Amino acid sequence: MNFIAATVELKSLGSDPVNAYGLEYQYADVAIPAGNSAGEVKLRVLVYNRPGAKLEALGGWKSGNRALITGQLVFSDDTGKPLDLIATTIETNIPNDMYCNQVVLGNAFFGATEIKERKNGVVATKIGTTLDNSDTTTWLYLETHESRLSKLESRIRKGRALCVQGYLREYRKDDSDSPYRAIVASDFSTRKDRERNTGRAKATGSAAGYAETDPTPEY
Repeated sequence: MNFIAATVELKSLGSDPVNAYGLEYQYADVAIPAGNSAGEVKLRVLVYNRPGAKLEALGGWKSGNRALITGQLVFSDDTGKPLDLIATTIETNIPNDMYCNQVVLGNAFFGATEIKERKNGVVATKIGTTLDNSDTTTWLYLETHESRLSKLESRIRKGRALCVQGYLREYRKDDSDSPYRAIVASDFSTRKDRERNTGRAKATGSAAGYAETDPTPEY
């Protein structure tokens, strides 16, 4: 599960319901504001299409205003599409300069062992995340301060699961649809790595012949 709490600005409300992840939703195109449009994090907010307070809040949301939304962040394999935010709660009664961008990726994994240096003392490595019970993988970067470099070097192993806490960052060069996407990690954690068994498995049977292999016959 990937959790997000963010203040997002409404760009437009969807006109018709959409079917996604096995349910019908009403939707809105939104963005986590940035200094310029190239740095906005674009999202599609999904609200289950059932009469209630949450759907009313979505319908009464005014374009250009912000709302504080919590919910599940869903990645897809198409990097040109905005990420989906399946809303759990919507609060539209907030100041229009309020800002929040907090994310926890609970099902991420290291996608590479290479660590790259970025500007301003930041290091980055590639990670992946998947949909629940799915083979669909989305790739992005884990960025963190160089003070956590030793932790990153000691924990990184391709395919190793990790949990990351931080905020989303996107950047679109020359108005490209496919952004550079990263989670800027305040911290991350992994399960303790088990020692790898490099030796051959020992035979456990008591019958004669378990540890022996006959030669290949020549015909």
